[in-house]
Amino acid sequence: MLIDVVDPAVLEIAPKIDGTDKIYSQYGLGLVAIFLPIVCVGKLVSLALAIDQRIVIDFLLSFYNVPFAILGLYFFRSILVRLGTSQAKATSCMLLLFCCTGFWKYSVTDFSEITQVAFLLGAINSLLLEKRSKWKHVSFWCALLVAMKLVYVILLPVFFAYAIWSEFEKMNLKVLSKRFFDFCIFLVPLGILLAFMNYFRFGSILETGYGSQAASFSWDFFRRDWFDYLFSMQRGILPYNPILLIASLGWFFLPQENRKFLVLISSIIFSWFILMCFWKSLQGGYCWGNRLLIPILPLLFLPLGFISFDRKLGQLALLIVVVFSCVIQISSVCTKTHEVSVLRSEIHSRTKLDTPPQLPSTVRLFWHKLTNDSTVIPASALGVSSRESFDLSSYESFHGFNLWAVQGLKFMGLQHICFAFSWILLALIIAILFSLGYPYLLLFFKSQNR
Repeated sequence: MLIDVVDPAVLEIAPKIDGTDKIYSQYGLGLVAIFLPIVCVGKLVSLALAIDQRIVIDFLLSFYNVPFAILGLYFFRSILVRLGTSQAKATSCMLLLFCCTGFWKYSVTDFSEITQVAFLLGAINSLLLEKRSKWKHVSFWCALLVAMKLVYVILLPVFFAYAIWSEFEKMNLKVLSKRFFDFCIFLVPLGILLAFMNYFRFGSILETGYGSQAASFSWDFFRRDWFDYLFSMQRGILPYNPILLIASLGWFFLPQENRKFLVLISSIIFSWFILMCFWKSLQGGYCWGNRLLIPILPLLFLPLGFISFDRKLGQLALLIVVVFSCVIQISSVCTKTHEVSVLRSEIHSRTKLDTPPQLPSTVRLFWHKLTNDSTVIPASALGVSSRESFDLSSYESFHGFNLWAVQGLKFMGLQHICFAFSWILLALIIAILFSLGYPYLLLFFKSQNR
């Protein structure tokens, strides 16, 4: 809420807020509400076990996204079923969303994007309910979404415009007032709470903690980012999620009876993409691919549920892309994002040579770890023409795969078995993916849209 500066250099990059030399949290109150109980439990456990509380808290926080990931997948499947996709195909698409896209990577990080995805999909799923009170459900999920990140207010007019358009034929002043009241029933109390908290913290209801950065939107950033956000190997959503190339074909097969709903989905995708392109951040910080576009990832994936794969060529193409996508996601999950950043920085600093972008660097480093247990990484492991090697042993979490079971072995002083155990865990992950995916993939090929 109000943090004294430990490193004065941080002030150079932190938001400038008039009248203070302290750093305020830029995160929404929703994240505070989620994290506080976890942090309190971590403190109690660390006190009982006499373990450094940072270790326990970090361990617990690394799992916080998991229930929200499951909730988001449930909503994603529900949306497909309500749009007319068969049960088997909806389940298959749900599994493919998790295994073949960055949804998996962000489900096992402490970034809040997966939680945002769950709330956004909850609001969209509520639109398809038959209940007369569905707009109260939409208001509830939208309020949670805004509580997580204030910038989602940009989507509220899109939702309300859809409320009017979807019932335009029976729309009158009474119906319009009822829809407006239902839509505001949770959003207005949240807005009052946020305004009070802003005034309490900053002395202004309009100051949210972003300070001078709140105006960091520019046409120059849009020109810099729009192409890279789609196709770049550093931050492009398509290279990091290649199965989207097939999913995008589904836009030509969307059911006509859901045309208004699909216009809503397109509007959300377009609005969010444009807004993120105007924002100054290159990709969302030290993250996997483009963190800023993760919230619309499931929406881009939805059309896959409407493609028919009754021909062998189509099945083969999908199978190849699925395998290729899974390799990318497993590489990202098993490799620490910061490790790739440090290694690329060290290589460039000492050799003055350019390194491959994050995506190929991560895949290369993963394959190197499969055959080498050393924390001394040669530049050639990333495809750089140099004989230099870099000792990363000072980073304890860089040894072996970035899985909690492996980290636990190192914590207990059992580094000598980390390599073998990493292989066992990798084999287990692949076996689980195959056992889950293969039966549903067969059903996916056999099922047809109705």
